[in-house]
Amino acid sequence: MLDETASDHAPGEPGFRISNVRKYIQNIFIFVKQELCLKTDHAMSHHCPLCGKEKKEEALFCDACSNKLRAEYEVVLPESLQPHPKGGTNRPSGKEIDPLTEPVSSLQDSNEIPTNEKTGSSADELKGSFPDANTGEAVKRSSSRKAGRRLVRIAVILLLLMIAFLLYNELIRKGNLERSGWDTAIKANSVTGYLHYIENHPDGAHFEEAQAALMRLKADEADRWEVMRHSELVTELRDFLLQFPESNYAPLVKRRLDSLTWMGALHSNTSSAYSDYMMMAESGDFNGDYLAEAETRYRMLFQSYPVEQSTLDSVRIVVNGFCSALSSLDHAGLEQWFAPRVERYYFSGPLSRERLLGELLIGAARSEEPAITYIPDLEEVQLEKTLEDRYRINLPLLKSLGGTGTREQLPGYILHLELNPLFQITAVHETKPYPGAP
Repeated sequence: MLDETASDHAPGEPGFRISNVRKYIQNIFIFVKQELCLKTDHAMSHHCPLCGKEKKEEALFCDACSNKLRAEYEVVLPESLQPHPKGGTNRPSGKEIDPLTEPVSSLQDSNEIPTNEKTGSSADELKGSFPDANTGEAVKRSSSRKAGRRLVRIAVILLLLMIAFLLYNELIRKGNLERSGWDTAIKANSVTGYLHYIENHPDGAHFEEAQAALMRLKADEADRWEVMRHSELVTELRDFLLQFPESNYAPLVKRRLDSLTWMGALHSNTSSAYSDYMMMAESGDFNGDYLAEAETRYRMLFQSYPVEQSTLDSVRIVVNGFCSALSSLDHAGLEQWFAPRVERYYFSGPLSRERLLGELLIGAARSEEPAITYIPDLEEVQLEKTLEDRYRINLPLLKSLGGTGTREQLPGYILHLELNPLFQITAVHETKPYPGAP
């Protein structure tokens, strides 16, 4: 491989020697470059390229040729070809690399010739695999284009989702709500239900049906009110309020329901009846126009603490005897139950027993009013014992007016009696069901 042509200088002259050295060096590096491109594992031939003898597998030349080259030609590599160890290698910094005997892999590392061990690519081929400045700009532009396309795809997907949501809201969701509202109105079958549908679905498929049903219920509502305005049945009034809670007649119905409920409480005239009225008024069933009166009567008739049965029996005997004697104006019977001095008899002042009985007999003889029968409710006696061993008694009382067969019942009275320790009456008065009652 060495060029053996003659030189312009004679052998032994310095010019001749330098020229031959240059040729040898050129041939050596041409050979090295060819050998690097032949095999992927950078292996060399087992024969010396100068003499053909056996050599080490990793060396360029045999030992003899290597020594001859060093001795005869004093090979000194140019500074630009001097190997420089790369940062991070484990080669000692003071060791010089022999280009003749150093393995090819070392030469490759020292000259920083990139190769691919798996593919056998040469340095020139590998050079093209690393981007230069222009390639970096191209990569950046490519990345920017990819990022832009990705943003465009995301924007398109979001737009499609928004369109799908709007279509769902307009075509499916509103349709479902409209059908659900109509089913609810049909199930309720009330003025409120149809009004709710009309207000929330003005363009609904059943708008006209809802209007027709609403007008039909309004007409029925007016007809029913004309009937119930004179009704005495509390249940009918409550049913009307349940069916037409927002009716224009609802306040009138509640007022009549309040009056009928109060009349029922007066007719029963018991602590439990007044308690029921108060509970209904507080729950909002009606306005409770008679709530204060109900609370007062409840306190009068409610027995808040237990009493001895013997005392209660004695009080019931006195009450029953007094009401019977008063109904028949029995002078002897009344004298038996009155104390010698009566502090109060309805609206008259303290009187002696004899004078009180005389006035009662004279007043009954002059009166043209029908006789009154006093009927006490002995089971609802409310009893209070004072510190002076006196007894204050409240009990429901029913008055019956007129002759036999045509008597008028007047409920709602509460009779108030006071007894001394001997169970004699010292005071009598009453609470009427309404002002002006007989």
